[in-house]
Amino acid sequence: MATVLVADDDPDIRYLLEVTLQLSGHEVVSAADGREALRVHAKHDVDVAVLDVSMPDATGLDVIRSIRSGDRNASIPIVLLTALAHPDDRERGLAAGADDYMTKPFSMRSLCSWVDAHAATP
Repeated sequence: MATVLVADDDPDIRYLLEVTLQLSGHEVVSAADGREALRVHAKHDVDVAVLDVSMPDATGLDVIRSIRSGDRNASIPIVLLTALAHPDDRERGLAAGADDYMTKPFSMRSLCSWVDAHAATP
């Protein structure tokens, strides 16, 4: 079981992610915006992060850059889950340090498989 950080400002999507990942056997810690995501990351041993790009206070890209530049869990697998579907958006996400980039609407099965695979990677 992995601890997964879920950060999305849409409460419906956040809830769907929380429930689905919990049913897949993961512990979920969640945040409604980028700043809260950084606070949650600082408090918990997070194994994987699922971040929306467009969030208030700090974007998902800001969160990734902060995580990657820190000492605490800096190398955790991170997937961006976003409505921004332009190839340039994907390039920016990966350049910021994301391990993968999924666009909304997304397949919950694919996301869970991604989390499972990356949670198992040391």
